[in-house]
Amino acid sequence: MKQLIFLVTFILCLLNAGQAANKLEGTKWEGALLVQGFELKLVFKFNQSACLLDVPVQGVVDYPSSEFKSSGDSIRVAYTGILQAKFVGTKQADTLIVGHWLQSGKSFPLTLRRKIEHKRPQTPKLPLPYQQEEVSYFNHDKSIHIGGTLSLPETGSNHPVAILISGSGQQDRDESIMGHQPFLVIADYLTRQGIAVLRVDDRGVGATTGKESLKKATSYDFALDVVAGIKYLQTRADINPQEIGLIGHSEGGLIASIIGSKRNDLAFIVSLAGVGVSGKRLMSSQIKKALVRTLPTKSVDSIVSFDKRAMNIIIHQGNDRLAEVSISQALIGPWLDGQDASVKEYFGMKMVDGFKTLNTKPVLARYKKMMIPWFRYFIAYQPGEYLPKVKAPFLVLNGEKDTQVLANLNTSGFKRIFNTCGKTNYKIKTYPDLNHFFQHCETGYIDEVEGIEETISEEVLKDISVWIKKQIGHEN
Repeated sequence: MKQLIFLVTFILCLLNAGQAANKLEGTKWEGALLVQGFELKLVFKFNQSACLLDVPVQGVVDYPSSEFKSSGDSIRVAYTGILQAKFVGTKQADTLIVGHWLQSGKSFPLTLRRKIEHKRPQTPKLPLPYQQEEVSYFNHDKSIHIGGTLSLPETGSNHPVAILISGSGQQDRDESIMGHQPFLVIADYLTRQGIAVLRVDDRGVGATTGKESLKKATSYDFALDVVAGIKYLQTRADINPQEIGLIGHSEGGLIASIIGSKRNDLAFIVSLAGVGVSGKRLMSSQIKKALVRTLPTKSVDSIVSFDKRAMNIIIHQGNDRLAEVSISQALIGPWLDGQDASVKEYFGMKMVDGFKTLNTKPVLARYKKMMIPWFRYFIAYQPGEYLPKVKAPFLVLNGEKDTQVLANLNTSGFKRIFNTCGKTNYKIKTYPDLNHFFQHCETGYIDEVEGIEETISEEVLKDISVWIKKQIGHEN
């Protein structure tokens, strides 16, 4: 899963003039905001009269500034529209801009460093020793046109095939993130090993239509899109219909589990950092892992406890307005009054000139975000309703430094459910030094991802290939 969804809005105003502007022109600078334990990377691209903003995690690219000025080394930029914030900084030497991000009456330290373009040695380069075909088909009710790429081994016929399923958030067929293209790398590796690969753009991205459907779509709807891909592949003469399998990353692993519970014709399922516990429990673990970076453990436990309470309200109260009122009533009053200063500040309570003030709008907006259909479905997800019905061989892979889908928590969930239902055709493996994207890393937090040259561990790629070949009887 890429990361928790938080609505952060921006505006940058950089006071620039003459010589200072010329020094910035044509350069890229990056920094990270630390908001409630979550790091949000920002990339600023300066040209002669404007500053374009990228927010890689949220898919924001080239958002234009409304104002760009500078005076000496003092810098300030502004963006209008949905972005409402300011950055004020001072250029120090040629590689550093130190300043603050001002938003919603708050000030966050933000240091920008000149961006270094990182190498991506695993990204395949032309010419390729296999075929790539642009393909398209409709979803189950023909309301969405799905476009993607089918990679076919150069030799042989009647190929086995893996369908790649992306994690949360709408992504392109390569699951592109921060300069990496994990699905492109996986497709390249497997196709060279004799396994065809279908990877497609998610709804509303690239060649796939359906952007208007996303307001009401859930993981189950995305599962139906994958099923449409299975049916398409079954019509092709160059694909073995008995050797079609799924590889899902993060939420994609959850989607693969849903599909596997309803179909007995899958040759294999690979879950990469997939969900082995309830959606609510996964969300709680993500929040806790993020907040412990900046808050005391006791404070984090209190916050997570209330988040669980709020999610329970959302799960059991289908009316958005009533759910919002119930959460607000639970938050305001004795519970919050009894918390420590860190918890109070997190939920919007602070002292101003000796008087207690409370602004719950930001935190209630976050809970309201959890009331959209996708979030409601996700936090209510129970793997025990699906995994016992999966007949296909199942491979569970997790990185032990994953901070989004915690390895021990989720692999234990898979193991408990599979053992309880008597499933024996499964394998679980964890990797000590890998993150959510199966890169070798230091901390596992998402702010490291861009700076790592490796896109996905070669060991993981080999394990996937070897295991798939074993399931379909194609062992060397």
